[in-house]
Amino acid sequence: MKEPNTIPAATYAAGSAAAPADLDPLSSTSSLALTSRPSSSGTNAARDVFLWLKQVAQDPDLPPLGYRLAIIISQCVDRRKGYAHPSHSQLQEALGASRRGIQKTVAALELRDHLGVTVGRGAGHANRYKLKLAPGRSR
Repeated sequence: MKEPNTIPAATYAAGSAAAPADLDPLSSTSSLALTSRPSSSGTNAARDVFLWLKQVAQDPDLPPLGYRLAIIISQCVDRRKGYAHPSHSQLQEALGASRRGIQKTVAALELRDHLGVTVGRGAGHANRYKLKLAPGRSR
């Protein structure tokens, strides 16, 4: 059963070459790429991602890097699993930010209740990020 405040978003997978390079914003800086998987809820998932991005954009207390990080994380969510799991190094590379900058920005998104974070279990296990819509903003 789907959690009420989490968003399944676009499907991504590491190392896939299914998407043309011009459609993949991370293709030149990361190994994340779009995979084409049919989904019956694709339209609703895309709508929810746009609602979440609008929610983040309307938050005046986030640092500017917060908006850019939100876009990258939203593009990495796996619809089947319901979360994104890019590593800090992938986020650093995509955004040109320091590791500490990524950590602070993730913490700000989590503190402002835009993002749910499950910390990875040791080296080589990336954190999991769930997009959270404010009550009343979901379908």
